[in-house]
Amino acid sequence: MKKYPIMAVAALTFAACSNNENELTGTDGQPVPVEFTASVGVTETRAVDQTWSPADAIGIFMVKAGQTFLPEQISEGAENIRYVVDAGKTNGFKADGSTIYYPMDDSEVDFYAYYPQGSVTKEETTAHYLYAVNVATQTDQEALDLMYSDNVKGKKKTDKAAALTFKHQLCKIVLTVEPGEGVSGSDLDGLTVKVNGQKTTATFDLTSGVLKDDAAAADITLYKQADAYVYEAILLPAAASRTFEFDLNNGHDAPFIWDMNKELAGGSKYTYTVRLNRTGVEVTGQIEAWNPEGGNTVDAN
Repeated sequence: MKKYPIMAVAALTFAACSNNENELTGTDGQPVPVEFTASVGVTETRAVDQTWSPADAIGIFMVKAGQTFLPEQISEGAENIRYVVDAGKTNGFKADGSTIYYPMDDSEVDFYAYYPQGSVTKEETTAHYLYAVNVATQTDQEALDLMYSDNVKGKKKTDKAAALTFKHQLCKIVLTVEPGEGVSGSDLDGLTVKVNGQKTTATFDLTSGVLKDDAAAADITLYKQADAYVYEAILLPAAASRTFEFDLNNGHDAPFIWDMNKELAGGSKYTYTVRLNRTGVEVTGQIEAWNPEGGNTVDAN
């Protein structure tokens, strides 16, 4: 009769130990979903605005730790899985369909991600993952802002959280146009701005993190902000100079011309104030973060 209470106590003690162990791991033998957060660079959280937009989506790949980011090294089938902004969490993202779970065997994994999420192809000879870029049309600035993250490595199910840090891969140009000598504010009502002879398409190799442009080049019309003479473009990195045309579209003035003799470096933002004078164009500006650099002043005719 005395053995039964002892056995009961032992069983309760074992159960208590097991529950404590489950509480420590947080798994209880169940798959552990990855908890993703995402930020941009050091201080910014978004390319165009200061917060992620509600409709933003990222594509995430989970790869066996320490292995090359190739199809045969994908872990748990997590290939280009779509995650969207979770409005309930600061910089949080949630699954938009399939959920990514850590491997149950407690093996470590690496994460690669990109924005904006879309179609990805596999290169035939190398099996690298490729993402197509096209900046010919500038009407949706956020959709053009290619970003990439490869900072999260060696994670496993006891870690749970994965904090992705994205970096801009393209270049941002912001031009604030003002009337100068001989030009009135009303003259700007029909103003359009374009940059000439820029490459418009490229391929971003997600496996290597390298952007490769092709030979296609065309004039690109900048996007105009509503209720302001601010014109924006996201362009491919380029070493050569480029010409901007400021056209009043009034039927008698030739376009104002500014030659920008500066390299466009990936991840940099170029902000300029452009004053249109009948005698020429006056430009002042700076290069900043996306990555802070210095300021400069440029005169053009």
